[in-house]
Amino acid sequence: MIRRPPRSTLFPYTTLSDLLGSDRFFRVNSPLPISFFVCESVGKMIFRALRAVRTVQPVPRAALRVVAPQARCFAHPINTHLMRDNDEISPSSEQPMYRNEFTLKAPSEHKKDVANATKHPVVHDTSELIQSHAGDPHQYCGLGEWRYAHYDTVREPTFPRKPDISKGELAAGATVTRTDVWHDPKEPAITSVAKFSPENFRPVGFAENAPQVTSTCPEGTLDFRANRLPIGHADRRPWVYFMTAASGVVAAGLIRAIAGKLLLTLWPAKDVFAAGIVEVDLRPIQVGQNFVVKWRSKPVFIRKRTPEMIASCKKDDVIAPSMREPATDAERCKKPEWLICIGVCTHLGCIPQPDAGNYGGYFCPCHGSHYDHAGRIRQGPAPKNLELPPYVFVDDNTVKLG
Repeated sequence: MIRRPPRSTLFPYTTLSDLLGSDRFFRVNSPLPISFFVCESVGKMIFRALRAVRTVQPVPRAALRVVAPQARCFAHPINTHLMRDNDEISPSSEQPMYRNEFTLKAPSEHKKDVANATKHPVVHDTSELIQSHAGDPHQYCGLGEWRYAHYDTVREPTFPRKPDISKGELAAGATVTRTDVWHDPKEPAITSVAKFSPENFRPVGFAENAPQVTSTCPEGTLDFRANRLPIGHADRRPWVYFMTAASGVVAAGLIRAIAGKLLLTLWPAKDVFAAGIVEVDLRPIQVGQNFVVKWRSKPVFIRKRTPEMIASCKKDDVIAPSMREPATDAERCKKPEWLICIGVCTHLGCIPQPDAGNYGGYFCPCHGSHYDHAGRIRQGPAPKNLELPPYVFVDDNTVKLG
């Protein structure tokens, strides 16, 4: 069986396109001419063709552990495209690009470790800062781009290698869900799985080396921390009371504005109010005349009654209790000489004719309703007397409807 040789650290590229798209091409670290790149690329493609026809047996993924040297650093993967299968680069569970030593504890225990750990001395010059075990985590990529990287986007196999928790190896993602690393027969499964939540893992040395930043303001910059009172301090109460009162005033103003807008929206328009109040000059109306005015889109009869009409209506007051809608002449007319009523029949809304009918007042020819000179129903199907509008006499010669 012919085995595929591992990728060389001197020339770790499969094709010319890999070289042109790599960081090293832009760095021009390799002095080899382009002709060598082309020949090597053609050789690689021939090798793949032979393997496709099973002349060469593929090498298991686990055996391909020699990869291009990568710096151990953090933040996001080197390859920014989607996860994919790769026969040359091992997945993160087999070839991590970070220091695979982690401590598995509850978050409360990690917090205690940070509080009790021995910190590095405080320095005032950046040159005195300790050096990272992986060197500078920034990697130069392409043309003028710097980035972090701590794993390749290579898809994990269906059954990845089980992490060794006793050695501090990280168990996350596929290495937890596709292995039994979480299984502990001494406790329920839900408790065992909960231990592998990401907040339970901290890198070894995190408590001693992780920076605990207290401020982003350099010395000499006033950030008002010393001027702030702790929560619950007695001197904070006036400010709390002031803010509560101010918030209440603002809230009350908003509620008032909303309620006012709602009322104004539902309130009738000014033209509606204007149409609801009509003043009528009574001087042009002759004795015995039935004057018609328009009020709220309805006809209003204003009749200046003669003495005979008044006497006839008062004479019938004795039989008013027996009428369909009992009412005396004085109850119908505020002033004896003036009858003011809405000229709409109370049966089906027709307009009665004046000076007609069996009682000489009003007559509705549609269904034969008879009204007297006080607008009282005397005969016919109408159920009620002619309706009286709200009115008031402004003076002897003016009446206001509405």
